[in-house]
Amino acid sequence: MPPLDLHVALFGASGAGKTVLLAAFYRAQTQPSFQQEYAYKIQAVNKAQGNQLLGRFYRLEEGRFPDGSTRFDEYEFDFFPRDLPEPAVRIHWYDYPGRWWEDEPVDADEREAMRQGLLRLGMSQVGILLADGAKYRAEGTGYIRWLFEHFADECDRLRRASAATGDEVSFPREWILALSKADLFPPDYGARDFEREVCRDADDQLAKLCSVLRAEHAFGHRFMLLSSVAAPAGAEVDPRTSLGVRTLAPAILVSTVEGAVREAQAARKEKSPGETFFQGLRDLVQFVDSLDDFLPKRYQIVSKILRFISIKDFATTRLDRLKKTREDAIRKGDTFTAVLTAMVAALRDDEGARAYHQNQ
Repeated sequence: MPPLDLHVALFGASGAGKTVLLAAFYRAQTQPSFQQEYAYKIQAVNKAQGNQLLGRFYRLEEGRFPDGSTRFDEYEFDFFPRDLPEPAVRIHWYDYPGRWWEDEPVDADEREAMRQGLLRLGMSQVGILLADGAKYRAEGTGYIRWLFEHFADECDRLRRASAATGDEVSFPREWILALSKADLFPPDYGARDFEREVCRDADDQLAKLCSVLRAEHAFGHRFMLLSSVAAPAGAEVDPRTSLGVRTLAPAILVSTVEGAVREAQAARKEKSPGETFFQGLRDLVQFVDSLDDFLPKRYQIVSKILRFISIKDFATTRLDRLKKTREDAIRKGDTFTAVLTAMVAALRDDEGARAYHQNQ
């Protein structure tokens, strides 16, 4: 059976840490210790890209931080359950260069590359906006307000410019706001603290961005911390302390499921006004075989996910029970349940609790 496809779009200004994040994400999850604990491993579909990411990380360990990307790149990662030969999930990672949101294209070739890259947005289930932790620590509220205002203005401009040329840019409806360079913050600082500050100090700018993205119910609800991207020159970077990189894929998975629930609830005329997310998800489970008839194509992955994992695993199952379910699935050769349960468990452990917070 082919792997399930997840499409993710990563945004951030130049210097925010997108390039280093990708290298840390890949390296941390190829370690034997990670595979033992989380019961899956990742592998770059393109071996040359995998070697490139590892090379970046090794240089990072030596204190040599890479230059930011100046072009649109697509990376593909397969997730293999431990001891099983077939991948269960494939993530398509779209890395949008910061210069696209700051400068005009330098020539016709870059303009066309930008057009093609932006059209990929319509395939993405989840978008990640990366805030620069160093700038946030130095500039405080003013930086976050600027980030939201600037990104909203650029997204609006791109949508209007694309419409004028006959193209339609469709931004993801589900979003994660991630704070890079979190190792600059105190050890007790968590994603919940970041969420409280953003909602308290930049609520007007947040509302504007939600409106532009047409994601009023999905942007500003999921927050992440990501570390090991700002160590000083000469410092040793330990992948075992890369806060958030192990939580990123699980957060993307859950965001995708929640997006499908939102879409399905909107499509159902009999939906009650007070219906909660988990009530909606239970309803989806009951008629999972009919999901593909009315869900947008980018969310049809969810009907496949729900065939392999119980609603309880997204709601209240204890961490030790999740781990047991994962091990049982590996013994039975059930690749989907093994990977998906491992990802959900990663949101419940100590690192996940600090690195990821959802306020609604």
